Amino acid sequence: MLLSTMLVKAQIDSTVFTPDQLLWYIEKYHPVSIQSNLLLEKGESEVRSARGNFDPYLYAGLDQKYYGDNQYYSILGTGLKVPTWYGVELKAGYDQNQGYNLNPQNKVPDDGLWYAGISVPIGKGLIIDKRRASLQQAKLYAESTKAEQEKMMLSLYFGAIKKYWDWVEAYNEYKIFTEAVELANVRLLGIKGSYQYGDKSAIDTLEAYILVQNRELSKTQARLKYNNVTLELSNYLWYENGMPLTISDQLHPPLYKEVTPAPAISTDSLSILIKDLAFRHPDMQIMDYKIESMEVALKLKKQDFMPDFKVNYNFINQPHGGNLFQNYSINNYKWGFNFSMPLFLRSERGDYNMQKLKVQDAQLDLNQKLLALENELRKHYNTQITLNEQVKLYQDVVENYGRMFSAEKRRFESGESSLFIVNARETSLIEAQLKLVSLLAKYNVSQVGVGYAAGLSIYSDNQ
Repeated sequence: MLLSTMLVKAQIDSTVFTPDQLLWYIEKYHPVSIQSNLLLEKGESEVRSARGNFDPYLYAGLDQKYYGDNQYYSILGTGLKVPTWYGVELKAGYDQNQGYNLNPQNKVPDDGLWYAGISVPIGKGLIIDKRRASLQQAKLYAESTKAEQEKMMLSLYFGAIKKYWDWVEAYNEYKIFTEAVELANVRLLGIKGSYQYGDKSAIDTLEAYILVQNRELSKTQARLKYNNVTLELSNYLWYENGMPLTISDQLHPPLYKEVTPAPAISTDSLSILIKDLAFRHPDMQIMDYKIESMEVALKLKKQDFMPDFKVNYNFINQPHGGNLFQNYSINNYKWGFNFSMPLFLRSERGDYNMQKLKVQDAQLDLNQKLLALENELRKHYNTQITLNEQVKLYQDVVENYGRMFSAEKRRFESGESSLFIVNARETSLIEAQLKLVSLLAKYNVSQVGVGYAAGLSIYSDNQ
């Protein structure tokens, strides 16, 4: 649901500040919007860091011993190791060792010894290892940051929209009382003139003056409310380089008569929203990614039940005359294996069961969260339907009060009614107008609330 579903006829007026304009500034410049983009960069950095576990790396080591004028030994080893996705590790290197007291197993030809080989995990680490698990979890985290960003922006947008319609309500209240004061002043002048001609009593002029005073008080209170809400709405407005903005007096929200509420969402649409809630809402996506990451950790824990068994093979060759392969022979090689396995696996079983319980606990949280989101969506939907009916009802009420007031005013001008009754009719009309303004504001918030509860995009500058 995009905000463009709320039709504001006064958008063509450059002095009217619309919801889309507000959300445009929020998306471009609000600090929270900028922070949400940092989340994506954080996710990308996490993936980049995890990929680094598969980077080839060089190594070198030199160990020498001198005693007196004699070199006991000099052991030099250099090489390159290349981890792969499947747990296999490729390696190549060069050894050059010398010295009269060198351990016999470290003796190599005078030109040194080249080798290249492979290390293969047969048991533990064959299906998944820490490197692969870290990369999978980093990718899931990167995806979850997208959902986190969307969640942050949805909350920010919805908070701004609620404040925007508070602003619309406050402005229209002020305009209604401003008009009421003007009408009361006009009536006061008319009654004063009639009093001078003897058509009205002094008590009528006093009553008319008291009405002006009361409405002036209501007007100043409405103005104060409007000014304060304007400041609160300005909290959402920022510009380049973190510069805060303030809504100027030249900008104002639309009048309630210029706002055409969008139709209420149908029952069929609600069913579709509920059906899609499990995979579309950011909260559900975040929890799904969390569970997937925990399942990766569970697979890694399961590997601990397998023996740690690695087979290593290296072919070796003595370089001669700069030709690495001149003396190559299949009979020159070095191989071996490493094996270890706990006998009782108590630690492994305990760690696996703990991780399994964490997954089950997270799944229960997911189911509970889904139910809460469904009920929250239904609550916003029910509120929207009720407010839609009330808006339609009160539009008729305002129109009928307007007719009653006009008729009573004509009777008063012809001497068939009293000032008290005219004031009462007008007060009822004003109260109905204020009620309608409040209902319109709440209805527009409830409409966006349905989309917010469903996890839909509230705003897009490409709309």
